[in-house]
Amino acid sequence: MTIGARKNRLTPVHRNTLKEQSYSELRRALIMGRFEPGENVTVKLLAEQLGSGIMPVREAVQRLVAEGALVNLPSGRVCVPSLTRAEFDDIVEIRLLLEPHCCGKAAAVMTSESLAEIAKAQTRLRKASAGEKSEAVLWANHEFHFTIYRLGSSPQMLAQIESVWLCFGPMMPYSQTDSAGAPEYIEAELKTQDELVAALAARDAVRSARLMSEIIAGTADWYHKSYPFEEDGG
Repeated sequence: MTIGARKNRLTPVHRNTLKEQSYSELRRALIMGRFEPGENVTVKLLAEQLGSGIMPVREAVQRLVAEGALVNLPSGRVCVPSLTRAEFDDIVEIRLLLEPHCCGKAAAVMTSESLAEIAKAQTRLRKASAGEKSEAVLWANHEFHFTIYRLGSSPQMLAQIESVWLCFGPMMPYSQTDSAGAPEYIEAELKTQDELVAALAARDAVRSARLMSEIIAGTADWYHKSYPFEEDGG
């Protein structure tokens, strides 16, 4: 589908840093699931919603295409990719390789300030989940994870994790629907993240890494059972 005349999902940008702000706002929108898998997007409409010119948005879109978050179609349009099960499994494999490793490293150097920030994100996540505020849930979850990863990864590794989350982001709102088992899945993940906060507080790198693996594996298991994946090769 093509973005139509519905509510503005993008925040207008200021003209002094149009290129970077356009990229950052589009990236945030993808991570928060404001665009659906398979949705067609147009540079013109994105520029209108951002309040910027065509060129900064076109450059931001092509940057996201290079990162795999958007796809150029033969028709000349750009769309949000719909992941097949195999592509999703690739994402899970990359996450399991990188994120627990970074989590363990973060635990080893955890500071009281960083722990407080992680705990606040977890509290915001629980409150948002209780209030059924989808975007707030997704962003609090993102901040929970990336506060950990920023502490325990190199810039290069962090960029790889961000790229994977960009591809996964449009799928995430599905966990906020009435899909089978979604509330149970979310509650189980929240409990494991509570355990992870405690492990980080104890600077237990091994347990922290294991718990992050459990979170990622639990997410993969739920999506395997519940998500309507595109057919492989389709």
